[in-house]
Amino acid sequence: MVCNYTCCPSFVTHAADRNAGRSIPAVGLGTWQGQFGTDTPDAVKESIIHAIKFGYRLVDTAQYYGVESVVGEAIRDCGVPRAEITVVTKFWGDSAHDPAAALERSLTAMGLDYIDIFMMHWPNTMTPNGEPQAYPGSPPYWETWKKMEPLVSERCRGIAVSNFTQKTLAKLLEVATVIPLVNEVELHALNPNLKLVPYCLDKGIRVISWSTLGSERHETGKNPIITDPLFTDMAKKYACPVGVLSLSWAVARGIVVIPKSSKNSRIEENIRLVTLTQQDVDILSHSADTIGRMRLIRRIKGLLYEIDGKETIMGWDEYDFGFEDEKGTWLC
Repeated sequence: MVCNYTCCPSFVTHAADRNAGRSIPAVGLGTWQGQFGTDTPDAVKESIIHAIKFGYRLVDTAQYYGVESVVGEAIRDCGVPRAEITVVTKFWGDSAHDPAAALERSLTAMGLDYIDIFMMHWPNTMTPNGEPQAYPGSPPYWETWKKMEPLVSERCRGIAVSNFTQKTLAKLLEVATVIPLVNEVELHALNPNLKLVPYCLDKGIRVISWSTLGSERHETGKNPIITDPLFTDMAKKYACPVGVLSLSWAVARGIVVIPKSSKNSRIEENIRLVTLTQQDVDILSHSADTIGRMRLIRRIKGLLYEIDGKETIMGWDEYDFGFEDEKGTWLC
């Protein structure tokens, strides 16, 4: 039975989080635009409050986004009990040596008694001064994870990772006594992570998708996920916006989505999922075979550092991360 996007706003599928015996909302609100967009703090706060009042129960942010204080204020002022809202935040690589101090900074910035999910933002660590380090860094990410495990308490309900691959997760799981609740990664139809998602789910790790709607290609200036007939025609079939189609595709695969928007109409739209047939899920999952693949991390200027004349992603390349093998074959 298809539930089209005009269904009631409170319709939110919950993806089981068997790692902790809890559930996590399948649709949340991302807040990345707070730093890199044109929104004022008041606009960001108002959009978060609107989302929560409209039915959102997951808010994703990070220290790097520079809006934790605004997020915390919105959660305190929204009128919805704190216990009903899942709050996710992340610490940057310059805090890899002391995640306990990073947790205190987030709690203080947000003005909240606890954080639901506290994440390592990237596996590549940096110096306390923010200088990138070559793989695996000092401390390496698996040692940072061991420092995170004792943080799980009433003030930090769970710990997790972001931007991890099978390669980096495998090393972490060798030493972990606490399994990451989630792994938040770039995931969209042109970077569907068809191998990484089942790997995570098999380990009891829920996947959260960032940039589920993709982005423009440099060569065309267009976002194929929004403009290509494969997506637009299928969206017409389900009588929903193309963005909702993409979000629904990810949730159908057991993935949590965190679309970001400062427009109230778009916030309301994004939570109204549709139910896709398995055939259509499979078609979208393999759309990159004909349209072409796209990875966004080398388009985010804040992540790029030149080291010894080579452009790196905070000191690492795609092979270090485990995105690709030595020949450039995509692994995730």
